Amino acid sequence: MICLGCGREIPDTGKFCPGCGRPVMQPAMQEEKKKPEQGRKYLVAIIIVVVIIIVVLLALILSARLQRQPDERNEKTVLSEDVEIAQTEEEMTEEKAQEETQEELQEESDIVTVLVAAPADYMHLRQEPGLDGDGIAEVRAGEHLLWKGETVEEGGRNFYKVTVEETGLEGYLNADYCIRVDYRDDPGLLSVVDVTDALYTYDKMREDIQELCSIYGECLSYEVVGSSVDGREIYEVCLGSPDAQHHIFVQAAIHGREYMTAQLVMRMLEYYAANYSCGSYQGKSYQELLEHTAIHVIPMSNPDGVTISQLGIDAMDHEEIAQLVYDCYLRDQVHLVFEEDMNGDWNWADYYQQADYDREAEGKTDLISFEEYQRLWKSNANGVDLNNNFDAGWGDINLKQEPSYGNYKGIYAVSEPETQILVEEARRRTYDYFLSYHSKGQLIYYDVNGNREETSEKSHALATDLQEVIKYGPVNTQKGYNVNLGGFSDWVQLDLQGASVTIENGRHPCPLGIEEFDAIWYRNRESWAMLCENLYELETKE
Repeated sequence: MICLGCGREIPDTGKFCPGCGRPVMQPAMQEEKKKPEQGRKYLVAIIIVVVIIIVVLLALILSARLQRQPDERNEKTVLSEDVEIAQTEEEMTEEKAQEETQEELQEESDIVTVLVAAPADYMHLRQEPGLDGDGIAEVRAGEHLLWKGETVEEGGRNFYKVTVEETGLEGYLNADYCIRVDYRDDPGLLSVVDVTDALYTYDKMREDIQELCSIYGECLSYEVVGSSVDGREIYEVCLGSPDAQHHIFVQAAIHGREYMTAQLVMRMLEYYAANYSCGSYQGKSYQELLEHTAIHVIPMSNPDGVTISQLGIDAMDHEEIAQLVYDCYLRDQVHLVFEEDMNGDWNWADYYQQADYDREAEGKTDLISFEEYQRLWKSNANGVDLNNNFDAGWGDINLKQEPSYGNYKGIYAVSEPETQILVEEARRRTYDYFLSYHSKGQLIYYDVNGNREETSEKSHALATDLQEVIKYGPVNTQKGYNVNLGGFSDWVQLDLQGASVTIENGRHPCPLGIEEFDAIWYRNRESWAMLCENLYELETKE
């Protein structure tokens, strides 16, 4: 064994080191001594580890606190913002509502309505509302106008502030001659009915009917419903489905010299047929409206009278008609006086009811020529004024007692083939509305003496609805001046209790010149669609 003090080898039996004299410890004792020393070492190691763990934990805690402090600050900031938002939320809502209201008002002021001008001749675009003041430009029928809703009343009339689309000029126009456009069509689609010449003849009408029904067979059909005194066939054209739920009856040119009304309704037939699949009114397509309501049109109720006015007696097939017309001329010429009317137009006024009228004393000695007399012709080929021949107060009519260019009621009510045809067709089915187109006056007649209250109300409502589109003023015939009975519309109301009106188109004496056609056309163009839409909406509400 080795001495622990000097390292010298000691015999196993020795008790002391021979070198340094240190007592010799036995191996067992050595091991025992080592154990406390090792325990101390282990304790120190454990302490060191614990200290390290504590230090690490403290470091982690400190680091976490340092990271948590910015979050807390952010949290406080967010809470502060929430409080601020909560405090101003009501103010912001109010401001937003005000902004939305301002935006709506701005949008309303920016809404542009398209109108079309429809004066008989022209009207002045003026810098200020009224009929006086400086004119900026002349506006004629057919020019489109942009209107934002500004209306000014001046002198009992309304004036629109508009911009003329074609020129960009801005100013004021009489509202009575500005017609709203619901559907803007392509005029290039209309190529059959000629509207460049006022002489729209019976033969041309017949050709156009056949051509239109051939092109637009989907929505147009026709039939011959009778013949005139001189043998001309009278046509009825159906626009829409003949099996529709509702029906409208239209007749035109019952007075010969008012033949532009035939041209008008023929143009309207072409317009609705050409725009059948693409046109619309108040959001409803023409096709949908015309499948729901059919319009039955007799474009020329008096083809003989139209032909006499346009082409004279030489166009008549029966010689006795020529003699009758000449005999009428000899009787009527002494009562016809050429004078200026209240509109400033010169025409032949009929003084047959004033037996004491002295034309020489008045200095009006000119006699009408036979050629001019034929142009004034209103009656049929028998010299009967068809719009005095219906059984509506016929016996009380006090007009001429012999055939004439106009104002002769016939030998008895419904004596003429043309009036008989109209009566038969009016009774053929149940019609919601009856429209009669005449010239002139720019007004709408409704009502009749002896009407039932319900019929008067229906006719008044029809006239009012048409006024909104056409802008002709309604006139109650019970209160109208110099209104004769015996008319088609009178008979419809008294006999059929139907809603019926007479639309007087044009401003100047008949026959109307072609320069008036555009104004008449743009006023009437969308009126049929409006009536169809009325019937559609009425059924929906019911």
